[in-house]
Amino acid sequence: MTDAGERPRPQFGAFATPEEQSVRSGRAVEPVDPALVPRDMPPGVEPRVTPGARRGRFGDRVATVALLVFGLFMVLDSISAYTDPAALLDALRLDVELVDYARQRAAGVVAVVVMLIGWLATTWFVWRRGVAGKSMWWIALIAGVVFTIIGGLIVAIPLVSDPNVFAAFAEMQGVAL
Repeated sequence: MTDAGERPRPQFGAFATPEEQSVRSGRAVEPVDPALVPRDMPPGVEPRVTPGARRGRFGDRVATVALLVFGLFMVLDSISAYTDPAALLDALRLDVELVDYARQRAAGVVAVVVMLIGWLATTWFVWRRGVAGKSMWWIALIAGVVFTIIGGLIVAIPLVSDPNVFAAFAEMQGVAL
């Protein structure tokens, strides 16, 4: 502690102005154009740039939230189509009776659960990237496409492997079995 009550001025580091730091490090002092200095800042203070503050973060968040909301809506909307095989067959305009109705319903429930878990995992991962200040809209988009395809395949494989549905598709194409 000093008796003067004033802290000693450091030789190097935090309290030195950018010009003083340049002189002490041996770099040339570059003149600053006054037109480039923000008017709301006091002279000699440079604005801080935080690592996470980039242009377009607001747009990135809006796009990400919109994609997540759309994805949740699609998952909830697929519940009725995937878990009711009769509605699925009506949507495909097929007038057939399934051999194993329970298997198709179970496949629909599994597809909805997989898509919901995918949506939750995507939301968690996107949130973590948002906290870190990284771009996240593309993750929501890719995850939506991937989990929609996976859910569709989980429903489509047992549906197409049903002999009556397979025969109906073959008849639609004009193939005699």
